[in-house]
Amino acid sequence: MALSASAFVAPDARVGVKAPPALAAGRAAAPAPPGGSHAALAVCAAAAVAAGRARRTARREGPQVSKEKSPETQEEADSWGDKFVWEKAWYPLAVVEDLDDTRPTPLTLLGEDLVVWKDGEGQWRVFEDRCPHRSVPLSEGRVEKDGTLLCSYHGWRFNGEGKATEIPQAMKASKERLLENPRACAAARPAQVRLGVLWVWGESGPDAALESALLEPNLPTELEDPAMKDRATAGVWSHRDMPYGWEVAFENVTDPAHVAVAHHNIVSNRYEDPCPIKVDFVRKPSNKEGFSFRTTRVEQKKRSPDDDAVTTMDFRPPCQMQIRSLYPSGASLTLLINFVPTKPGFTKLIGSTMLIKGEKGETPKGFGMYNAPLPRWLMHVLGPVFLNQDAVFLHHQQNILEKEKRKHGKSWKESYWIPTEADKGTVTLRRWLDKNGGVGWSKAANTDIETTDKEQLFDTYKSHTCQCAACQRALKWTDRVNKTFKYSALACASAGLSAGSWPLLAGGAALGAGAHASAKLRRMFYEVPFHHQDEMDAEKDGFDSVNTRPKQAATKEPDKQTSESMKPVPPSGPKPTGSSSFSFWKNRLGWSKPKPEEAVK
Repeated sequence: MALSASAFVAPDARVGVKAPPALAAGRAAAPAPPGGSHAALAVCAAAAVAAGRARRTARREGPQVSKEKSPETQEEADSWGDKFVWEKAWYPLAVVEDLDDTRPTPLTLLGEDLVVWKDGEGQWRVFEDRCPHRSVPLSEGRVEKDGTLLCSYHGWRFNGEGKATEIPQAMKASKERLLENPRACAAARPAQVRLGVLWVWGESGPDAALESALLEPNLPTELEDPAMKDRATAGVWSHRDMPYGWEVAFENVTDPAHVAVAHHNIVSNRYEDPCPIKVDFVRKPSNKEGFSFRTTRVEQKKRSPDDDAVTTMDFRPPCQMQIRSLYPSGASLTLLINFVPTKPGFTKLIGSTMLIKGEKGETPKGFGMYNAPLPRWLMHVLGPVFLNQDAVFLHHQQNILEKEKRKHGKSWKESYWIPTEADKGTVTLRRWLDKNGGVGWSKAANTDIETTDKEQLFDTYKSHTCQCAACQRALKWTDRVNKTFKYSALACASAGLSAGSWPLLAGGAALGAGAHASAKLRRMFYEVPFHHQDEMDAEKDGFDSVNTRPKQAATKEPDKQTSESMKPVPPSGPKPTGSSSFSFWKNRLGWSKPKPEEAVK
């Protein structure tokens, strides 16, 4: 069968389709191949196949950006300033209220093991967790009555400055000389308590005291300004060990777009709230000062008091993000988020809030609960529900990035495709990290990222409860309440059955409900599992996964009216309000469930 020569003409040579310059130039410059028309047709066919593949690739991958990026100008490089030095900075290490002043506490910073203790002068001290004698952990030691830290291995003692005060094995003739030897000292770091948080300097050494005195910790000035004492209020401090690293933690908090989707049913509605976000830099990025940007939601109808606020996200190295919502009245609410780099793949979240009233005492609309006298432990026990909505992504994200790097040698630039303006904060954060050589881990740190299973991922007891004095007290109280409810319910039920008394049986049922609710509350001190697919376990409880409406049983031959009532509800419900949020927590704790609709007859 004869084929027309036009069938082999490259598609880009047809009318109205412009050939790529390289292909057109190659075709014009190539001489006629030996072998006559058959060879010419073969060349045309090969060109057509190549052009088709290129066009399909372009459609699939979108516009391609050349990998050969133009080199950064000296002016651009200079605008970032000197590199940030991780060791020469203040880090929040612990909430003082939850530290035990009768014993040393082991903590970790930048992969370096530290020990925190309170000396005889009432000062909190931070040493590197190593006895200079035989390199055993000082965190296994004891705080003695004379205010020294005793190493439990050989009995050496140290004062608050790290100087050895006792070496039991030393002869009297040489003891004084040995105690004065610098090698007998523990490695002490500068430390200070500000606003209820213990801050520690990033290194020890002869110059650490002087260098640390020249810098201030990253704290909002309003909270220590006497002129603002009637307007500025700090919330309770919370802390938690998070199963993901510094890099993805700060990617998450510089990403305003995820909130509308990931935090569905708590602060947003994933079906209605996502929209384009405009990002404008308020403070240009620099290595030492970080950066700040303002976010504006585009193409969104005003639906809540929050829409009046101007939100600014302020990254302050080495580990703080301040997210401030400023309202027309001059009132503002700021989230103070510190992700402390403990070891590769893990961080310690130390966070609080700051409320600033307007000049006339105005507070942000919808924040009446902020001043509610809620116990500290309750704030802590409810926190993981919000945090775990992110944790299920971030822990696995860092592992996927690590696998991509090992498998293909990919950097974040190749693993991510971040084309929207909403991603500007994440891109800038990654650029800042690249310019400063990544997180400044100690040379002793194990840089292998550990993979955590779901049971460990949601372990609230190890990540927080066992470290929090308020939550430990609340857990003991909850245990007692739960036992009281259970035993009282059994007693009432038994008495009611014996006497045939309906009031006693009803009382037993009520006490049983209390036992059930307190058991659920108790469980939240140990674990708060979360899966986005399960939508707060709504389906397991027999409720629609989107609207938390009761599921309706199907019938074999429903009438027309019943069929209409059983049509699926569109997945775009109203944005959660204060009342629906309260209902959510009631359901979470088992206090109540939505009333089922009338049964279909």
